[in-house]
Order: sequence, then structure tokens, then C-alpha cells
Amino acid sequence: MKLAGKTDVGRVRQDNQDDYRAGELPGDAAWLLVCDGMGGARGGREASQSACDVIERCFQEQYASKCLPGEEETFLKKSLLSANRFVFQKALREESLAGMGTTAVCALVRGGKVFLCHAGDSRAYLYRDGRLAQLTHDHSYVQELVDCGTITVEEAEHHPQKNIITKALGVDYRLDSEFTTAPLQKGDILLLCSDGLTNAVPREQLEQLLRTGRFYDLPDLLIRTANENGGPDNITALLLRVEEVR
Repeated sequence: MKLAGKTDVGRVRQDNQDDYRAGELPGDAAWLLVCDGMGGARGGREASQSACDVIERCFQEQYASKCLPGEEETFLKKSLLSANRFVFQKALREESLAGMGTTAVCALVRGGKVFLCHAGDSRAYLYRDGRLAQLTHDHSYVQELVDCGTITVEEAEHHPQKNIITKALGVDYRLDSEFTTAPLQKGDILLLCSDGLTNAVPREQLEQLLRTGRFYDLPDLLIRTANENGGPDNITALLLRVEEVR
């Protein structure tokens, strides 16, 4: 497997409240994580970095013993829950961080599958045979309007309340994250990203970039394109390419 990632402040924001982590794991496995913080410049940065720190520590210290085959959902949900409680308690202790939170989309790749756990509107996509498929379901007010048929997908793209999310780490002691899984094939590319990418680069353009760009150049290429399209938010792109399936 190949990994490549980058984050960028964009062209409008003063601070980058996104963060990401990734790494290889024993047994030809890998993990990826993207967080998009909220709650003011300091709060957003603190929330996303803290969540990434906690989840990274879960993989470093607990993966080998607590993520046996069949336990992927439990492990990922507990990892996000640990990060949620850490951020929530930190916000309670420090008045300047009150109300902070962060999205999270976390992927574990092993055994020919991707296991995903997420909260918020940071997304995971699967690129295969020239087409990009969204694997995660946004936890947002606008997505709820789409789901119940109030607005169309096209109307959602430019809805004025698009930034309102309905789930995040750190805003409540409880967390109901969402888990999903999908099979992988040789040559697949997994893309995890913050909404700074998807709000700035249409799906057709993302597909074209993934089709034509060299793998290790893709994070730079995706972020540069988002900035050329206005760069209205922080932008994070994290990618994994499946070299073989075991």
C-alpha cells in the first residue's frame, strides 16, 4: 500500500484547523484519519489535533491486542469515543476552548477491505476504474434535508446552511459514530478529505485529477486545484493506493 497526504490553510482562513494522521500496521495493514476542527481558531486546532493524538495512540498501543479479526467496528468506535471524551473534557476544563469540536473520518485497511468510522462531514471516497464513489454519509443538516426529500443534491451544494453538522467529536460526552465497510481491489485509491476539498472541487474534476495525476503528486494537485477554485476553507487530502490484496 502507498500513503500520501497534505493539509493546507486555503486562501481565506487565517488558521488551519484541519489535521490528519496515517501509518502502516502489522500484517500489511494501514490506517488513515482526517479531522476538521471547529470552535474558533484555537479551539478548532486544539480539537482536531487532540482527537488525532488520541486516535493515533489507540492504534499504536491497542491495535495489536484489541483489533482482532471481526473486532474492527468495536475498535474504531471505541477509538473515536476515547477522542470524543478527551476533547469534551478539555473543553470543560478550559473556558477559552468551550464549544470546540471536530469531525473525524477514520479508515482501517486490511484483509482486502476498508473499515470506516466517522462523525461529521469529512468524507471517505473510493476511486476505482475512473469513478469516484462516496463511502461515508454526511452528518449534516443539509444532508438530512436531502435524505427526506426537502432539497435536491444539487441544491445542497450551495445551501447557505451547509456548514451545520449534526455529529462531531467533543460536543457531547456521548458519541454515536457511524461504521461502514467496503471491499477493495488492486489499484483502488482511498481518499479521505475535509469539506474544504469537496466544497471547492466538483466530483467530475476530482475524478479527472485522480485519473491523470501521479499518486504521490495527488495531495498537492488536489489542494492546488481547491485553492485555484477559491480555497474558501482549510483543505486536507489523504490517500491510500492498494498495491495488492491479500
